[in-house]
Amino acid sequence: MSFKYKIIFTLLLVVLKTNAQINDSINQLNHVVITSFKRSVPFIETTGSVAQITPQLLQTNSPERILESVNLIPGSKIEERSPGSYRVSMRGSTIRSPFGVRNVKIYFDDFIFTDASGNSYLNLIDPSFITSIDILKGPQGGEYGSETGGALVLNSTKKEQLNINLLGGSFATYSQKFNYSEQLGKHFFQIAQAYHNTESYREQSAVNRKSFFLKDNWKYSNNSTLNTFLLYTDIHYKTPGGLTLQQMQQNRRQARLATVSLPSAVVQDAGIYNKTVLGGISHHYKINDNWSNFALLQTSYTDFKNPFISNYEIRKENNLQGRFFVQYQKKWNTIEFESRVGFEAGYNQTGFKNFDNNRGEKGNAQKFDDLKTNASFYYLTQRWKIKQRIFVDANLSLNTLNYQWQTTFPIQEKGRITFKNQWLPSLGITYKVNSTWYLRGRVAKGTSSPTTEEVRSSNQNIAQNLLAEYGWNKEIGIRKQLGSLFIEATLFDYDLKDAIVKRQDENGNDYFINSGGTKQLGVEFLISSKNYKFNNSIFTGFQFRISGNYYDFTYKDYVVVNQNYTKNRLPGISKWNLQALVDIELLNKIHVLYSNYYNSNQFLNDGNSVKEKGFIVGNLKVLLPFNYKNKELNVYFGAQNIYNTKYSAGYDLNAFGNRFYNPAATTNFYIGGNFIL
Repeated sequence: MSFKYKIIFTLLLVVLKTNAQINDSINQLNHVVITSFKRSVPFIETTGSVAQITPQLLQTNSPERILESVNLIPGSKIEERSPGSYRVSMRGSTIRSPFGVRNVKIYFDDFIFTDASGNSYLNLIDPSFITSIDILKGPQGGEYGSETGGALVLNSTKKEQLNINLLGGSFATYSQKFNYSEQLGKHFFQIAQAYHNTESYREQSAVNRKSFFLKDNWKYSNNSTLNTFLLYTDIHYKTPGGLTLQQMQQNRRQARLATVSLPSAVVQDAGIYNKTVLGGISHHYKINDNWSNFALLQTSYTDFKNPFISNYEIRKENNLQGRFFVQYQKKWNTIEFESRVGFEAGYNQTGFKNFDNNRGEKGNAQKFDDLKTNASFYYLTQRWKIKQRIFVDANLSLNTLNYQWQTTFPIQEKGRITFKNQWLPSLGITYKVNSTWYLRGRVAKGTSSPTTEEVRSSNQNIAQNLLAEYGWNKEIGIRKQLGSLFIEATLFDYDLKDAIVKRQDENGNDYFINSGGTKQLGVEFLISSKNYKFNNSIFTGFQFRISGNYYDFTYKDYVVVNQNYTKNRLPGISKWNLQALVDIELLNKIHVLYSNYYNSNQFLNDGNSVKEKGFIVGNLKVLLPFNYKNKELNVYFGAQNIYNTKYSAGYDLNAFGNRFYNPAATTNFYIGGNFIL
């Protein structure tokens, strides 16, 4: 047994032995409240697979990322193919995401962060703007739309604060953040700014991000609140590209090399330039004790440039989105009832212009296209709480989407793509057996249409025959308070039809096809402890959580030309994932956060001919607070990848030429200070 595995098993034994040393219990996981769209539901009463990344869990990251915190949630994973390039996997939903977020709906407070076509640029949000994240796994339907992977709800602060953060670290990393929020009469006002820059581990992988966030929550009467929201981000990150196994073994830090027909990533100065502004206004009005309504209108603009190996792409994206619902709620002696009827609609117009890439400069025109997306869903949700013992969710939504496309160069042509309207029902029930034991079950249908970047992918073709994926998810789960431990387990069975899969041509351009479907069987579990307190002058506190999942995900009826991939495992998805976090308190104030992430072996292509071995990554963070005259200084120090594991934090699945690998950084360090004035 290797040294790093001995460390983990030793910690587990310590956890078991300390079970009898409990002094008190605070902040139990089952006291967490899931909040979205002006509704708060205790976690323990929810009928679906939900989790919350609390402010305490967010501390496990370095301040410029949320990857480690999300990856502590079983079934949820953020991959980082290169620094600044994130994709979110919910129960293995990344087989269609070269970058960005597909198949997962994202909201920021009550505002819509996912565009009308289903694409999300998660890297536009600086982590300092987020205080908690609600995660909903599997198809949700109802008021969350149609995505088959799940949903993320990002929450900004609701507390008054003046917070300044400075960080420095390996690879010339520097971050500076400012966050000010205050209650000014009837207004809760927040303004935040963040700057992050790093040269990163690999050649051609530097990141520079400048972000600005502004919100105002104006409660202008006892029954009415008007919220405004503004986010602007200017991010540039270089893209080193994938390596073959041999290239990675020769030099992990190099960028993609030239081939006989294509130049290298360095010569082409490959990278992403994204300037996005998102603004909106929402209004919540409580008509009386039973009736209320909510309305939202927002718009965004994205200036996107991507000098790539084979071309230089420029995109201009415009979005207009809205949301509205009416709610009725009533409480009788032993029954509470809530009903909502509403809709969400969006329009996206994206202009694509591709040119030759002459060493990072725009050259001759290749192809120009324009796509217009119209998407909407209409929903009815019903919630019952019966005798504080039975909790029921019943939802029904109708989802519509169509594209109008036009090619203006080098030829003139146009067309329309209309996807089949989908009715998405869902039903969930949670039963309270007693004060410490809850059983739940849920059945839901989900669908996800191709995004703009999949209909018109980087190979510059309009995919007129690409279908929306859809399927039924069935799951059962338990939640149990067992002495000092909280235990949760979920078993699910998901049949996905016409699953969208990414493939790659000889020039490294992505394109997408439908597989016959997937069969996804999985088990997820979580064990979380109370906060143990000890009568010891040095070792004063201890808390832990262990989570993981087992996935048996395979293709169904998937044939490409003469290749039959039926019953092959889905690429990029490990059968086993295990996560562990230990929070050790010293001297009643110092916290040592020790986390581990284990991924078992996984295949990197549909044919299952290339397998990546399993790996474990460990991180360590120390938090040291100082207080002086009602002012706080929190000094922190972190070490990432403490075992110096050689791994990729994200793979190029089905990559042409076997360029699957995007090596992650070896052991690296950061140090910083957080000033609260």
